[in-house]
Amino acid sequence: MNQEKTPRETYVRVKDKAGNEFICPIDALTNVEEATEEQLDECVDNGVTGRFAGNIPIQKS
Repeated sequence: MNQEKTPRETYVRVKDKAGNEFICPIDALTNVEEATEEQLDECVDNGVTGRFAGNIPIQKS
């Protein structure tokens, strides 16, 4: 059985001004170094991902 792999979204780790770390879809950000509050709405707090973080393809910045 031939299963096609669906493309996976790429994520990056970013920090807000308070130093909290988030995992964000790279397409949701205009600047990886400075995410706005509106862009962070598309992200997940790093603490929420917990044990599933290994399943998330994170690009190193």
